[in-house]
Amino acid sequence: MSVQIDAATEIIDALRQYQEADSAMHARARQASSMSDNEIRIIQFLLTAAGNNHTVTPTALSKHLGVTSASMTALLDRLERAGAIERVRHPSDRRSLVITAAPFAEQTVGAPVVAFQQATQEIAADLTEDEQAAVVRFLRRLTSAVDQASRTVGG
Repeated sequence: MSVQIDAATEIIDALRQYQEADSAMHARARQASSMSDNEIRIIQFLLTAAGNNHTVTPTALSKHLGVTSASMTALLDRLERAGAIERVRHPSDRRSLVITAAPFAEQTVGAPVVAFQQATQEIAADLTEDEQAAVVRFLRRLTSAVDQASRTVGG
């Protein structure tokens, strides 16, 4: 039993260290770009989508951040004025807009995002299939636990 407790404690400690490093990376990105957390999350989402050859609409961003379309419009207006994003017509639906990260955002926020994504891919590739499955299972269960716990807040 003690070995299981020690392993759980080690996992929790490693997760805490990861969260602290992630928070520090976001703080550096906020400082370098003068963007808010939500604005950085938008840029990260855009860069990830671009890397996967997906287009991003304002509606998709609103859903991703969990904000209203009015709030999203205000965020996108600020990012566009700052030169961090570009709005272009959707290639197949001319009534819709596609949002892309501009070079400024790619340089200030994108460099650490891309470096982290590449490192994550390399780390994952070093795992056996069983280890990969265990990590995915752990992270999905952890995500579910966070979602469940957050439902009890204020409730």
